Amino acid sequence: MSVRLGTNPIAWSNDDLRALGGATPLETCLAEARHAGFTGIELGHKFPRAAGPLKAILSQHDIALVSGWYSSELLVRDAAAELEAIRPHLDLLKAMGCSVLIFAETSNAIHGDQSKPLSARPKLAAGDWAEFGKRVTQVADAVAAEADARLPSPYGHGG
Repeated sequence: MSVRLGTNPIAWSNDDLRALGGATPLETCLAEARHAGFTGIELGHKFPRAAGPLKAILSQHDIALVSGWYSSELLVRDAAAELEAIRPHLDLLKAMGCSVLIFAETSNAIHGDQSKPLSARPKLAAGDWAEFGKRVTQVADAVAAEADARLPSPYGHGG
């Protein structure tokens, strides 16, 4: 069994507070990640969002795409709207050969607003957890079904 190590570009430039590492070019991030021994990397805000250009820049550094963070908003939209919103991200991950989706709920998040104290973070009321869980499950089931449909059958031709 071989082990491959991937990293996140947040060590070079931050997605939430873009001034942190804002001047660091994507080329520097990829070159240094590969030099450090990483063979994979997660998406960051400086990466192209089209498979062709993304494959080209990653192949220049002999590094693969591991996955990419997706910020869901299931507290403010239903599962159908979330699945529509996630479609470009899923299509990119699939085109890049990724088998992992990094999914995080970020509705009403304040982490990128330095004027707000952490005590102002959103809190889910006790009565809202069931609906939220239902929506997460609906999205997870749809994504899993799509992933399962891509997997080759161990028996050859679909059976």
